[in-house]
Amino acid sequence: MNITIHIQAPELAQAINNLATALTGNVAAAAATVATEQAAATTPVTPPPAAPPVIPMSAVPSPTYAAPPVAPAPAPVVPTAAQTYTMEQLAVAATQLVDAGRRAELVSLLASFGVQALTALHKEQYGAFATQLRAMGAKI
Repeated sequence: MNITIHIQAPELAQAINNLATALTGNVAAAAATVATEQAAATTPVTPPPAAPPVIPMSAVPSPTYAAPPVAPAPAPVVPTAAQTYTMEQLAVAATQLVDAGRRAELVSLLASFGVQALTALHKEQYGAFATQLRAMGAKI
């Protein structure tokens, strides 16, 4: 595969040619070129296109990239037991309903669990009672 680059900037092309001439050790020729350039500064000059060096692709080393170390993903947290609630949490949630004017609904809920007061609720019923409180709009 060949790549050809055409530069359409006469000043730049001439400067590159001057640099190439100077680098090859032909300083006198470079000085003459600069003098000619200064004399013909008002006359546009179109230099011949410089042939770019051809570098075979097999001579260009391919870059190698090291993958960054990857930390293992943390294991997902899977609950192993049902959520447990305390009497205080249930009382705070029930108070929200009473404050909202829904005391009669709370009394009916307690009756559906077979108790007349929150303090009479069995610990095994706390989870189901909390679910019902949440369904009624309490934040628990």
